[in-house]
Amino acid sequence: MNTKQISETLNQIFSEKNKRIIFWYDGDKEFDESLSTIAIPDAELLRLDEHGALELKIKIESENPTVKYILYAPWHEPPPEDEWLFDIRLYSHAFHADNASIILKELNLKNQSLHPYIKQKKAFFRSQDRVNRLKKWVQPNDTEDDIDLNMLAVITRADLAEPFSILMKLFGSFCQEGKFTIADPSKAQSKIWSEIEKLELTPFFRKLLSRTFGYVNEESPGLIDFLIRIFVTDFSNNTKGDLPASLSHFVIQNSSLSMNASVFLSQWRSNTGHFKNYNIISQFIGNRLKINDLLVSYDKESLLEVMTFAAVERRIISAMRDQIIKFGENGYTEIQDAIKIRLDGYWATTVFGDPDQANLYKTVYHALENAILLFDLRKKYDAGFSYPSAKDMFSAYVNELFLFDQYYRIFHELADKADFAGWDILKSLRETVEDCYSGWFMDQLCLKWGDFLEAGYADNLFEKWRLPGIPNQYNFFKNFIQPTLKESARNRLFVIVSDAFRFETAEELSRVINGKYRLKADMEPMLGVLPSYTALGMASLLPHQTMTIKDSANADVFIDGKPTKSLEQRAAALSHYEGTAIKADNLLSMSKDKGREFVKPHRVIYIYHDQIDAVGDKAVSESNTFDAARKAINELYALVSFIINSLNGTRVIITADHGFIYQEKAPAPIDKSKIDKNKLESNHKEPVKTHKRFLMGKNLGTSDQAFSGKTSVTAHTETEMDFLMPKGTNRLNFVGGARFFHGGAMLQEIVLPVVTVTEMKGKHLEKSEVRQVGVSLLGSIKKLVTNRPIYKFIQTEPVSDRMKPVTLKISLRDGNDLISNEETITFDSISTSLDDRQKTVKLALKNDSYDNKKEYHLVLRNLDDTEHDRIPVIIDIAFANDF
Repeated sequence: MNTKQISETLNQIFSEKNKRIIFWYDGDKEFDESLSTIAIPDAELLRLDEHGALELKIKIESENPTVKYILYAPWHEPPPEDEWLFDIRLYSHAFHADNASIILKELNLKNQSLHPYIKQKKAFFRSQDRVNRLKKWVQPNDTEDDIDLNMLAVITRADLAEPFSILMKLFGSFCQEGKFTIADPSKAQSKIWSEIEKLELTPFFRKLLSRTFGYVNEESPGLIDFLIRIFVTDFSNNTKGDLPASLSHFVIQNSSLSMNASVFLSQWRSNTGHFKNYNIISQFIGNRLKINDLLVSYDKESLLEVMTFAAVERRIISAMRDQIIKFGENGYTEIQDAIKIRLDGYWATTVFGDPDQANLYKTVYHALENAILLFDLRKKYDAGFSYPSAKDMFSAYVNELFLFDQYYRIFHELADKADFAGWDILKSLRETVEDCYSGWFMDQLCLKWGDFLEAGYADNLFEKWRLPGIPNQYNFFKNFIQPTLKESARNRLFVIVSDAFRFETAEELSRVINGKYRLKADMEPMLGVLPSYTALGMASLLPHQTMTIKDSANADVFIDGKPTKSLEQRAAALSHYEGTAIKADNLLSMSKDKGREFVKPHRVIYIYHDQIDAVGDKAVSESNTFDAARKAINELYALVSFIINSLNGTRVIITADHGFIYQEKAPAPIDKSKIDKNKLESNHKEPVKTHKRFLMGKNLGTSDQAFSGKTSVTAHTETEMDFLMPKGTNRLNFVGGARFFHGGAMLQEIVLPVVTVTEMKGKHLEKSEVRQVGVSLLGSIKKLVTNRPIYKFIQTEPVSDRMKPVTLKISLRDGNDLISNEETITFDSISTSLDDRQKTVKLALKNDSYDNKKEYHLVLRNLDDTEHDRIPVIIDIAFANDF
């Protein structure tokens, strides 16, 4: 403030404050030599160091009471007891023109003893922007330490003026282009840290680390040393057992403050604005410590609660994989429980890079889960498969055996994602899964199901191709479409035919649909035609009285004398029932209005979808079969939603022309069958159709190397075509790919789904409501008397199609401010037992002072940070420690 500004300010005080006396304190004598340049009209300037107090008192009180005085004192404002003119000062105005005094006033700080401190920090206060931002944090009664903390918050632009927020911002400033540059001299260093050093706040910064974490290192203090000790202390706090010597000397020894290391890192990991920097720094510290090498000596049980390093996740996954492969007598329950814990942990829930990309740790854990489900199912059938009839085995497949295919598919779908990302962690498990599925399940299934297809079997299924209570594919229109059309002239049916959409994949789609509001999916099996190939399967689904197979090179299929190969030909067949046909992509590309206009004239609309067969039936892409199955599920759900929501459909039927078999293992020569044509009937002709899984033609007769049948029985054709099928999963050739195949009589090829989707209305609508399970705290824990509280929660209902799991973030909070770590827990039990639906949560309370008369809260938040529950608690740690 210059003399001109002072003159203006003094004039303003006289006019606006209505005071005639101003005490001007200038403790640093900044204006001692320039007093003569200050001119205030009608005011007399007197120096207190040149006039006695009594003299001044008489002068002021005896003269004209309208005379204005400026009483200049070249010292700091004294306390009342030392001020001889205090009675006059009471009705006067105190003025300070030095920068420190101005800042004290601007910040509304009451303690005048801070004057030397403010002056000492003059470098900070040179920036008006910093002063303005500091106003946000300071309180009238703040101390020097409080202001230093607030200054750090200003410099770092922290979200809160507290140590954790400041440190997150500071260390984040060293993260550039995905790397922690603190030790890289070639990179530009942190402007924040440079400013902290320049403004001489490093002594307080060290003091802050000491009083918050107990960090003291007189020999080699530094940011890297601090980070190493914080990370190692967190690792130590959460691991079981002793640390190796190379780590133990880094552990912070202050037992009352060391837990803050874990609370800090937990909050850092859960902070949406800073977690990516945590990932970068965690990797840097892990590499410094050679943590990968050190973790080799740990078992997964010791590391189960550690979230410090991503390397811990990889070590746990490796240990679980090896344990699953070895398979102990106690089964997999303990591993499954551990997987659930890790799935809720940081590394399996955080985002790496593209937020649309799946978290690979989560992907691998789900792959492990499906491997366990497969092996558990295998154990259940250790004795193999034994059923008295084909119907019994068909029903067993529909009820449970299809899960072998589903677990196998999902495992490989997930393992492929890990492989594509360059992770080979599941390679050895893939081999074990393949041994279980291809080496045991498929062999056992083929042997037993093959018994019912053998010519010598008393109730040979090929001789009738019917099962009690199971509809045949060639009667699809008669059984599933005509009754609805006859029921009412207003009824409209949408039929989605998805090429190679096998039973187990449809079962998953049914669960997806049943988890949606207003929709209900019912699924039943259908016995597919033989041979199970596209042309015959597609024709069987159309309305017809007769079906014939042309005795020509293409073996084209005709219904009622009409061809069925093209979309237009199928639409023509449906036109007799006010129907039409369209490709799924074409329908989905229509707007709502165009779609409604298209379906309006029709009562039955066949929609043809081709994802799985289009990918699987080509050598170049067959390895993507299971990815195609996932896309098919997603696309079919989107198609159903479009039909019901945009086209006013109320009933959709989803089915397939045939199923498929896919085995990851490459076929061996033993998987290829050779049918000796010299042993066929002497009057046989060359086959009309040659396929991977069958030969079809006239008068083929029989072969010891194959099953034999007639399409007049297995597909209800008027044409009597013979066919020969290699037994089991054998193929006649490997043209067009060898791992994906269909056309045969194995259950995966001929058990077809019929999924009926309806829109629930009226009184049934309430039953379609989809909601999350409830969660309640067990017991009443109103007072917290330990800094490591343990809470038990119960999931109030079991998970089902319409009762979804819920994932909650659980923490202790002061208002909305975290005062503990935050644990993520998923409540997803399907058990009907209350005991099985309990979960325990361990929290670590931040070491701080707490008011035992104040209400804090145990807070349960959803993943989107909306509150699920807020439970009041009293923190009385000090009282508890007294005893």
